[in-house]
Amino acid sequence: MTPDQSETLSRTLLILLPEIVLSISAATIMVAGPFVRWGRSLWAGLSGAAIIASLVALLAVARYDTTDFVYGAVALNDALSLYARLAFLLTGLILLAMGSNQIGDDRAPEFFGAMLFIVAGSMLVSTANELVFLFVGLELISIPTYLLLYLPRRDRPAQEAATKYFFLSVFSTGLLLFGFAYLYGLTGVTNLKALAYLLHEGEGIITSGNVAFGLIAVVFITAGLGFRVAAVPFHFYAPDVYQGAPTIITALLAWIPKGIGFVAMLRVLTSVVSVGDPMLAERAVFLAWIIAAATLVLGNTVALVQTNLKRLFAYSSIAHAGYLMIGIAVAFATVEDPANLGPNSGAEGIIFYLAAYALMTLGAFGVILLLEGVGERAENIDDLSGLARTRPLLSLAMAICLFSLAGVPPLAGFWGKFLIFASAWNAAPIQGIPSLRLLALIGVLNAAVGAYYYLRIVAAMYYGTPAEASGVADRPRPSWPVVAAIGTCAILSLVLGCIPGPLQTASRQAAVAAIHQPTPGRSDAEAPESETAPREDLAQVRVDATP
Repeated sequence: MTPDQSETLSRTLLILLPEIVLSISAATIMVAGPFVRWGRSLWAGLSGAAIIASLVALLAVARYDTTDFVYGAVALNDALSLYARLAFLLTGLILLAMGSNQIGDDRAPEFFGAMLFIVAGSMLVSTANELVFLFVGLELISIPTYLLLYLPRRDRPAQEAATKYFFLSVFSTGLLLFGFAYLYGLTGVTNLKALAYLLHEGEGIITSGNVAFGLIAVVFITAGLGFRVAAVPFHFYAPDVYQGAPTIITALLAWIPKGIGFVAMLRVLTSVVSVGDPMLAERAVFLAWIIAAATLVLGNTVALVQTNLKRLFAYSSIAHAGYLMIGIAVAFATVEDPANLGPNSGAEGIIFYLAAYALMTLGAFGVILLLEGVGERAENIDDLSGLARTRPLLSLAMAICLFSLAGVPPLAGFWGKFLIFASAWNAAPIQGIPSLRLLALIGVLNAAVGAYYYLRIVAAMYYGTPAEASGVADRPRPSWPVVAAIGTCAILSLVLGCIPGPLQTASRQAAVAAIHQPTPGRSDAEAPESETAPREDLAQVRVDATP
């Protein structure tokens, strides 16, 4: 190993210190489980301590600069990496609190260890600067998810959910790898920053003769990641898996795959295509336009007729993937100056929306979990009838999360939708492609449709009659970690809606970092802002980016 390679390895390990802490903790918990008979509360506490330790490690390396070796690094420590990893760690704590009483003592180590591996995999995806490394992160999420689907409950619906998710996930992985192969074939490198640089600066890499190969790469990568975000036409597994899986796993599936799916799209597709060749970018915009419109219409339309809560939230999740795909369509547009994204950016809207979506969807599932934990039915909308009379604070938290999902101001969900729609409305028109303003109008109309089925749940809670009247003394006491998780989600949805500035600033910094292209061979401090890389540096980029 050369001195340069040794330095790169040591710097990469330092960047990945939070993931290393989390992975070692997860492996230790799963290995120790068969030999140590502890209760699930202790295993949950150890898992929470591991996440906090990883959070401390993340804050310790947050200011470590990696801009001078991005073309040879497999992991980045930019703003997108920092904020995405922070979001996954914090939502990991929420999921851990919600799942603290959802498993028996005998299976607790495997359950909590798998959850820690999923959080670690999500963080790896957020930092990935290599196609192979990104794939490793995605698989570190998928494999423990199969275990979680089957571990808490082994009845027939859970088996069906695990089987469907497993086979469709394997199929989507094949599509993703096929797209990666075409992307690698165009440039001969797997480093994502180098890919973007070569597609933008390289002469003859994308021509009218081979633009089809670039489009094939975009199509198959979008298909592979579209399964994870439940976008049409890769959505059909979601309703059955959501309904058949244990509620804590449904909550995890509603957020983690969608979060990592869109972060991966920002890393692999929009950050490469938006600063790459205009011919490829225009075709990518059209593809995202079609997927976004179809996903919005199908998700919101079918959700209108659902009475089962999990199926309703499944189609709601599909619809939210449609809103986020609007941001992807805008982000695919060619960016001339990565440091100046203009007043609105599709990538910025996506990151803000993902943060808001995590809080509001986890809070809603937390309410269902709490009701199930105290022995109350929470399968259908009618089961929540009159809940405000028996559990007023719980109903208030549920209403806040549902209003945020519907995009009602001044909650966080409203600003998420606003930023997405504003980015599409202000996007420059592209000849031969349907207007992005039309896509924004489709999104607004679908948001109005979506508000109906959320308000139907709120109406049932506040205006319905309780199915069974029970005295306060007869109610089992809910688990305090679940109560804390629900309260955190509801309060943050309200606070970030009333004060969206800090989250919007962080989202903008992450969006700029996603498409930032430093000059090869120089740090940002050494290179003038107006200087572009000379053509002779292309060969060095290829060398530096080779694993």
